[in-house]
Amino acid sequence: MNSRGTRFAAATAVAAFALAACGGGESTDASGDAASDLPAVVVADAVSVDPAADLATNLLPDLVVDNLNDDNKVNLRNYGVSDKPILLWMWAPH
Repeated sequence: MNSRGTRFAAATAVAAFALAACGGGESTDASGDAASDLPAVVVADAVSVDPAADLATNLLPDLVVDNLNDDNKVNLRNYGVSDKPILLWMWAPH
């Protein structure tokens, strides 16, 4: 392809992306608004130590942390008796 054809192909690609980005934000589908009308699920904070988790072999501290999945506070010691591995993310730049 020559230089003129390359420029034409590049200009066509840029124009196609620009026109695709200018799509309308209005949706004619009314079912999209129904999901926003539902109330959010609220999960209660679990900050007290569960008696089943208060074992001598549980090495996790009695520490209240944020549970980002449920947007609530939980006690870290309650997760020490589970058979699942725990991922602790101690640093997260925002």
